[in-house]
Amino acid sequence: MSALARGVVLEREEQGIERSRIVQSARAGLVPWKRADAWQRSRARLIASGERPEIVLLMEHYAVYTQGRRGGREHVLQPLKAPIVDTDRGGDLTFHGPGQLVIWPLLRLRERGIGIARYVRALEETAIRTASVFGVDAERATGRPGVWIGTGKLASVGIRLQSGVSRHGMAINCDVDLSWFDSIRACGIADSTATSLSAESGGLITVAECATVLEACFSDVFGLRLSPVRELEMVQ
Repeated sequence: MSALARGVVLEREEQGIERSRIVQSARAGLVPWKRADAWQRSRARLIASGERPEIVLLMEHYAVYTQGRRGGREHVLQPLKAPIVDTDRGGDLTFHGPGQLVIWPLLRLRERGIGIARYVRALEETAIRTASVFGVDAERATGRPGVWIGTGKLASVGIRLQSGVSRHGMAINCDVDLSWFDSIRACGIADSTATSLSAESGGLITVAECATVLEACFSDVFGLRLSPVRELEMVQ
């Protein structure tokens, strides 16, 4: 169990909080961003009310640019070849598309005794450990959210906590076409570029390969056991 997971357990015991370490998980495949967003909003409300269990969702999106609450359109550098949508997550402008693995953990963070800062660090740690399995050395950068390799951003983090339940999460570049990032100032950082596991390792690392490793790293960092859901109904 990781240091973060042990700390969460101790906090939970001190506060008299006890939640199952078994959490549902699902791989949704390639999903339009708006459909996924509508689903997560509905599911998060049901989780908050206790009507549905927590779940960790892994997926890819069709090409789309998403704008977080902090930023504006000033970070669009040239006409975009994919739609741009506003979101209620933290962070700035970024791209999602095939070849990028997106993880949205919908967890009762407040009841689990996990604060926002600790949660973000845990997501970053998950990406760092995942990259390490593939022989890629990634790290945090002071003052810059996400996970980096020099000035190349490997993984982006953007979350929202509502009614004690986390939404959105993290995206890690596996074998995504990095040219999609050329049209934006990703995350509003002027000297940043985008990179991927495939670009850094020199070999092809697919979303499916990354998903298996990331699930294991996520489980270890958070001290949770993921229980796969075979069929996930996701409607608009």
